[in-house]
Amino acid sequence: MAELLPPHLILLSPKYETRSEFRYTDPVFMPSIAVVIPTYNRASLVTRAIETVFAQTLPANEIIVVDDGSKDNTREVLAGVGPRIRAIHQVNAGLSGARNTGIQAATSEWVAFLDDDDEYTPDRLAVVAESIRRHPDAIVHMTNIAIVGADGSEVDLYGLRGHRVGEHTRLERPLSWGLRGSAFAQGLVVRRDMLLAAGLFRKTFYEDMDLFIRLAFRGPWTADKRCTVRLIRRPGEDLNLSALSKSKPIENYSTLVRIHREALQLGPLDATETSVAVNGLATNLFELGCAHYAAGDVVQGRAALQECARLFPRLRSRLKVRALLATGPVGRTWARKRSARLRAVRA
Repeated sequence: MAELLPPHLILLSPKYETRSEFRYTDPVFMPSIAVVIPTYNRASLVTRAIETVFAQTLPANEIIVVDDGSKDNTREVLAGVGPRIRAIHQVNAGLSGARNTGIQAATSEWVAFLDDDDEYTPDRLAVVAESIRRHPDAIVHMTNIAIVGADGSEVDLYGLRGHRVGEHTRLERPLSWGLRGSAFAQGLVVRRDMLLAAGLFRKTFYEDMDLFIRLAFRGPWTADKRCTVRLIRRPGEDLNLSALSKSKPIENYSTLVRIHREALQLGPLDATETSVAVNGLATNLFELGCAHYAAGDVVQGRAALQECARLFPRLRSRLKVRALLATGPVGRTWARKRSARLRAVRA
């Protein structure tokens, strides 16, 4: 009987022999999932991303590819894929705008994300489907991500951030994960109504983190240690996940300061969340102060460092910042050189 049911009415059995050998055996309702793929000038790559969605052991209900004003032959490439995808072409609005277009166009209950140069493993949606079955009240289900370097080396995101979780682990309070950079949009499947209620993605640096803190208190999340998404870093790309800081450090750190301030206002936070948010705010205020000094803005630089000196949890860190402020021109020269070194390292 199970074979006669359409994919969106089938839930995979939690029992399977390997990650790639899922069986449609339990004919129970499963919420539908749309995969949103924004793309811009990557006609040579986007078809590979789409193919990894086609290869899912549990098919997606919708595959929405948003062509964000590409100037190459993306339109023709997507037309050649056929009716299994829904292609939307729009004037360039940036990554956040393209994702929002896909979210608004979706009719499924859940939305998953994939960038045009990344890949899903074949069991990506099946793992999430099982998590939805086990935790039906959770609003976000996320899995680990493999970051693949240009040389083919791999590192998993949770390991990089020091997180240890099992399979389908429930997170009642996920705020700290978002603030620590432990979640990328590509690793999440989110209830569409929650995305709309949170205000969707903003056009800003760190758009993922910015959205995540607005989702953090709307309901529990789940996390799974398995890497079901592969983020491919290709030759010539900056491997640093905060690459924008090298070209626009003031805007970059100003955004991180704003995000941490907003997190502290979500309230009430527990001790761990408060510690992560305050330490993150102080750290980014320090970097912002150095960036202002490097740009020649002494007033803004001192203001950021003075606030930072009040916030750092550790006395040693507070004293270092105060010493930097007290040394005047010498300290400002040190801060400028430090910012230059950081930009050189990230370049």
